[in-house]
Amino acid sequence: MKVPLKSILVITPDAAVSQAIGTALGGDPALKVDTKSSSLTQLNGQAVKFAQEHDFIIFDTDPGNEADLRAIEDLAKNRREGTILLALASSDISLAEARKLTRAGVDEVLPYPITGAELTEQLERLGARAVPDTRRGSGRIGRVIAVAQARGGSGATTVALNLADALTGKGGLLHKADKHTVALVDFDLQFGTIGTALDLEEQDSMLKLAQDGTVPDLRFLEQSMTKFTGGLSVLPAPSKFAPVDALRNDQVATIIDLLRQTNDYVVVDLPRALVSWVEPVIEEADELLIVTDLAVPSVRHARRLMDFFKTVNIGLPMTVVLNREHRPLIRSSVHKEAAAALDSKLEFWLPLDDKAARAAVDQGKPLTAVAGRSPLTKAIGHLAKAITKALPAAARVEASR
Repeated sequence: MKVPLKSILVITPDAAVSQAIGTALGGDPALKVDTKSSSLTQLNGQAVKFAQEHDFIIFDTDPGNEADLRAIEDLAKNRREGTILLALASSDISLAEARKLTRAGVDEVLPYPITGAELTEQLERLGARAVPDTRRGSGRIGRVIAVAQARGGSGATTVALNLADALTGKGGLLHKADKHTVALVDFDLQFGTIGTALDLEEQDSMLKLAQDGTVPDLRFLEQSMTKFTGGLSVLPAPSKFAPVDALRNDQVATIIDLLRQTNDYVVVDLPRALVSWVEPVIEEADELLIVTDLAVPSVRHARRLMDFFKTVNIGLPMTVVLNREHRPLIRSSVHKEAAAALDSKLEFWLPLDDKAARAAVDQGKPLTAVAGRSPLTKAIGHLAKAITKALPAAARVEASR
């Protein structure tokens, strides 16, 4: 394997499951696989002890079992730095059930049955994520929030830009929050407008990267990203037209991995087209925001997007953001039907606020800088606050740990 993994603990009362995983991984001399013939709840406090001793803990669970969810929460809260929790679930698990597991603390939901090759591939990918950034003496791995649009003109770029700004914790509803470093990446190679919205100088670093075919490094990012006071840095889309498939999966994956190691949060504005290199972003994402309105075509397309992204990352939490929609005092049948179609509570409503949005674009600044008290700024601040609560920035640890 590419990543030097140490130990894996398999927790399951099903002997067939433990035997299948043991057979799949037992031939690798770099791995030590232990098994416990038990459920999480039957282990009681012993599970926490095991979480301090293993790099990966694989277990099967029932997302409808509240006792299991409490056990997972306890395990996630008390695991040592870098330990990855993997839940085995049937391939037909619903989005709502997968979200229950990820919210409890599971890092990845894996379909079962799973082949040895698939399991090894997942462990390699997650192992790379678990490696701490020793260069900086930090044990953190930044949170990745991907932003997708249900239709063109939905305002997803405005949401991504101002969410990234709000996540720094310097303004809006987060003025008392911890300060964070946030990277904003505009991967909409053909129609990206974040650079224009922030009045950045034109540059084509990502286009040159695609043309050269090289894998980026930290020096590339340092030279290509614009840093703002307050903790925000931006990698804009090329100013020149670029083919939508210009980038490769490994190039995109490396950009995300490097930014995770050097930032508390990474916000990615996804392209309109579903090209293959989007997959590494979705695989690494901790949260996916689907920006839409309540028009029937938009809701249908949002649902299709959610179903597609689930095939890439079954356990990916997805949040619907209703843009240019005022929160109703009483929800109509239209609202209820949309909520049912999207399997969402529809918690986040961003009101139509053309005056504030236009002022921000005209001045080339985020909303917090030109309209800090506007309803739109406050609503995005509320969204950012919810994200930091659900996905707190990874705690920094001393290099001696």
